This record gives sequence, C-alpha cells and structure tokens, in this order.
Amino acid sequence: MAASGRKTGRTIILLAILLIVIFAGVFLFLRLQNQTSTPPADQAQPTVSTETVGIVISAQSISRGSVITSDKVTTIDYPKEKIVEGTTFFNNVEEVVGKRAKYDLDPQVPLTASLVMDTAGSIPSFQIPAGMAAIPIPVTKLTAVSFAPQAGDHVMVVACLNIVDIDQEFQSILPNKSAAVTSPGFVEGQLPQLAMGLETGDSSTQGRVELDENLNEPLYVQPSEAQRPRIVCQTVLQDAIVLKLGDFTTEGEEAVQATAAPDTSSSQEDVQATPTPTAPDNLTLIVSPQDVVLLNYLIEANVKMTVALRSAGDAQAINTDAVTLQFVLDQKNIPLPVKLPYGVEPSTDSLAPTSEETPQ
Repeated sequence: MAASGRKTGRTIILLAILLIVIFAGVFLFLRLQNQTSTPPADQAQPTVSTETVGIVISAQSISRGSVITSDKVTTIDYPKEKIVEGTTFFNNVEEVVGKRAKYDLDPQVPLTASLVMDTAGSIPSFQIPAGMAAIPIPVTKLTAVSFAPQAGDHVMVVACLNIVDIDQEFQSILPNKSAAVTSPGFVEGQLPQLAMGLETGDSSTQGRVELDENLNEPLYVQPSEAQRPRIVCQTVLQDAIVLKLGDFTTEGEEAVQATAAPDTSSSQEDVQATPTPTAPDNLTLIVSPQDVVLLNYLIEANVKMTVALRSAGDAQAINTDAVTLQFVLDQKNIPLPVKLPYGVEPSTDSLAPTSEETPQ
C-alpha cells in the first residue's frame, strides 16, 4: 500500500511539472510574437520616395475633331518610373490648348502627341477614316428616306439609268434625220439650181420600209414619237457611311451664330413668324476613292440615285440583281395583257395620281 501511494504521488508531481513547462513555453512564445509585431516607439519607419512628373490628362469627354480648351484638360502627378520609354506626355496645359482631338477621348486619358493635332483643317475631315473620302449626292425627300439618314448611319445607293440607242458616229439618239439632196442643174419649168441643196422637214425622220399585208405594197414607216429610254436599276453602293445631311456650316457662319443675340426690344406684335427651314438637297457620304469617281460620273450623267437606310449594326454584304422591265414581269409573275375584242369604258390611257391631299 505504501509503495502504490508513493507511485501515485510521483505521477501527480510529474504531471504538474509537465503542465508548468507547457504553460511557460506558451507564455514565452506569445511574448516573443508580441515583441516582433510591435516595433519600438523610437524606431523610425523608412520612407520610400517616388519621383513624379506632371502630365496632362483629359478632364472630361472630348469628341473627335473638337478644339481642346483649358477646361477640358488638367494635370496630375504621375510616377516617373512608370512612364514607358519612348512615350512623350504633355506636361503643361498650354501645350495642348487650341489643338484638336484625333479620336474620341474619355475622361482621365493621358494626352500624347499621337492623340492630338493642330487646328488646321475642318472638323468633318476628322470624321473621315483613313483611306476614305467624302462626296455629296443630290437627294430629295423621296430619294433620301424622308430625310431619315443622319451622321453615322449606313446606307445603300441605287442608281437607275435610262438607256437609249444612239448613232455610233454622230453620238445622237436614233432615229436619224434624213434629207433629200438636190444636185445642181436645170429642171424644166423651174429656176436653174446652181448649187447642191438639202430638203428637210418634220417628216424627215429616218424610218424603214415595210410591206403592207393588205395592199401588198411597200410602205415607209416612221416612228410616231421620240425613242423611249429603257430603264435599268442596280445597287451601286452596298455600304456607305453618312457624314451629314444638308449643307455644312462654315466657321464664319458659326461665329455669327455664336455672337448673334436676340433682339428683345421689339414688342411681341413686331416679331415675325419663324421662317420655315429649307429642306436639305444633298447628302454627304463617306466612300472609297474609287466610289467617289463612280458617284461623280453618275452625277455628271444626271443619273437618278436613291438612298436606302440600312439596319443599325448590319455589316453583311448585299448582293442584288439588276432590275429591268423584263425582270419585273418575270420576278413578280406579271402577265402581258391579252388583246381582247372588248374593253372598259371610259378608257384610261395613263394612271394619273389621285388629287386627294395627303392628311397631315
């Protein structure tokens, strides 16, 4: 019994010593951690000095081609070590004031020489992509989708040509005029003809000889009217960008509009009615240089052109077939009317437009 008691006491003592050692170790570990994380108060923190340089950035959105003014830009300090070698930033606002933006600039964009250019040139020229050109074409309300196209829209252009037969040598519309040639000489009962003469008249239009089936006699047939042109229509421009509808405003006109102030001295009775704005008569398109030459030829040839507005975001290629009278009859299944021994009374020779006014 005494031996077992001594063993139990010795075990308790050993457990107590072990617990004391563990607690002491934990206490020392936590103290060392606290000393490591909390530096002495008198130990100064090292400061890293970064060299900066002032650069010019956009303070607001700047549209392409607009003149940069002092309120549109500002300067900030930028780390010099982050400037890529070869990149030249503007350091003073005065260096960019008066220049024009080459592209649309978002706010806080650092300005470089590649983003701006001098004020020479017009604002519309900045809106034309490189390798393209702008040319106006004549339009009306019906040929320009009721003036719906605006700057940036994509349109297609359809041209209709009136084809006629011409004399290859004279380059004049057929049929030619004919004339009777009288040789000089003496004719009994008439004055002597001393020189060659030409006899023409309204019936001098060149015709052709046909054999009359009833009389079995040859007849000289002449056309009853001038040659009717044959119309053919085809798409000449599949995708063109609208630069502007109507006339551009010159810098002089802009200055007058900016400085002109309304006259408030006159009474309300003296104020004249606002004049009705003039409808635009031209549409400026952005096309390739070759298409500029094409459109210029069509304008000089007085070819009628019609503009069709394309869907926004539609960039697919358009392939169309040329349209003639035969194409309309075949494609739309329109039969030729049969000559019948009866008709409708009263007869109608042409389809006249209705006289009823279109409601406003």
